[in-house]
Amino acid sequence: MTLISQVEWARRQGFSKQYVNKLIAQGKIKLTDGMIDEKSANAVLQNQRDPNLPIRRNGSSSYESQNDMHDLLVKTKLKNEIERGKLLEAKVKSETGELISAEKVRQAMFAKGRIIRDGIMNIPDRISSLLANENDASKIHEILSKEIREVLTELSRDD
Repeated sequence: MTLISQVEWARRQGFSKQYVNKLIAQGKIKLTDGMIDEKSANAVLQNQRDPNLPIRRNGSSSYESQNDMHDLLVKTKLKNEIERGKLLEAKVKSETGELISAEKVRQAMFAKGRIIRDGIMNIPDRISSLLANENDASKIHEILSKEIREVLTELSRDD
């Protein structure tokens, strides 16, 4: 049995001397020759403590805990409002046509790619007979350039 003074036990527990006097007055802590048995007093505290509440030690006050919780709550609400604002902005942009779905973009890109591919793949079929009769490299270059330009021009008109 380790006996210590009331002040020492209060200091070790992070309590005020007045709180220790209150526990003694309520009969929860028993004194032996004006001293406290540390083990039994700690056991009494552990049994009466609400397990849902954090243990306060070394001078941490409930006021500080409340301020921390208040700050956390304010930060959480602020973050929530920012995210809600972003969602509303995206919704407005989507409704006005300023924002479109990624699937629509993929479909449009696929369709444009198909048009380009088909146009380029059809060039040899259209000009092979013309090129077969040509012996002049500059004339062949001119014919190929003209066909490619026509395919690209037609593509730009489809917008």
